[in-house]
Amino acid sequence: MVQIVENLTALTLRLLARAVHPRLEEWDLVTCQVLASLPVPGVADLITPNLTGSQLSLGIRHELLRDVVPGATLHLRAKLGSSGDVLAEPHPAADDFRVEQP
Repeated sequence: MVQIVENLTALTLRLLARAVHPRLEEWDLVTCQVLASLPVPGVADLITPNLTGSQLSLGIRHELLRDVVPGATLHLRAKLGSSGDVLAEPHPAADDFRVEQP
């Protein structure tokens, strides 16, 4: 079994597309343009070094994206999971998840 180190990255993203996540119930798989990526103090940043190009696909709980449309700007924290998927925090603090509608 692969063990992943504790990691978290603060991301600012523009939502391009979303669909039902193929493996995680109650999650969406979104494609986003990366606008900014910053390390979270005290934990490893495993996402930024692996960003290729300006797009990122990641899982976000469907509940967090209620009424969010393509073009919205998302401010969130995400981690690289043991399966290699990038996942947003499932239950973020109010200050750690914000949406700016277009």
